[in-house]
Formats: sequence, structure tokens, C-alpha cells
Amino acid sequence: MKKIIISIIFISLIVSCKSVNNNIADNTAGSYKEIENKITLKDRAGLYKSKSPYFVLNIDLKNSGYAYVTLKGWMVYNGMIKVGEPNSEDKIFKLHVDNITYIILEFNNNNLDNAKASIFLKDVLQQAMNLDKA
Repeated sequence: MKKIIISIIFISLIVSCKSVNNNIADNTAGSYKEIENKITLKDRAGLYKSKSPYFVLNIDLKNSGYAYVTLKGWMVYNGMIKVGEPNSEDKIFKLHVDNITYIILEFNNNNLDNAKASIFLKDVLQQAMNLDKA
């Protein structure tokens, strides 16, 4: 009789320990996903370059939320542009080059080394390209 009671207690302890371990693993996996989703503009800082031989677009994104932009194609532009707030978690930013030209900069949340840029002149898409982090 004692052996049966001891074995029942032992089995119930094993089952309860396994259920606690699974809950802990599920909670830690959820917290990692939350951290991955909170990528800010500061985390994306660096030099992004286009690979096009005919059109040059370099965006040197700073920690402060500004970027030094070099644009050479149908026009030439070098200068600092406000991208957004450094703690912004947005993925798409609009960079105003002048009163008729702007760049839509889109980041991929899964990869911090790539971005897409679309250059518009008078609200007409002129060039779309992939940017790689140098």
C-alpha cells in the first residue's frame, strides 16, 4: 500500500514539474518576439548604398534621426535631411529633398541590412531601388 501511495505522489510531482517548465519556455519565447518587434530608427543607423551603376543614392543614417543623403541621377543633391525621431519604431519614412522631390525609405523589419528607396518627382515615381548597408 505504501508503494502505491509513494508512486502516485512521485508521478504527480513529475507531471506538475513538466507543466511548469513548458509554461516558462512559452513565456520566454513570447518576450523574445516582443524584443524583435521593437526595432527603432537608432538601431538602423549606418550607410545604405544603391547598387545601380546609373543612379547613385547613398543614405548615411545617423543615431540622431537625421541622414546625410547623396543623390546623383537626373539631379544632384548632397545634404542633411530629417528622417524621423530616433526612438521611432516606424518602418516607412518620407525624406523631403526639396519642394517637389522626396524619397520614400522603407525598412524590412526582419533584416537590418536592407532597405528600399523610391524617389518621386512631382508625385511621380522616378526610380525604385534596393539599398544595402555598407
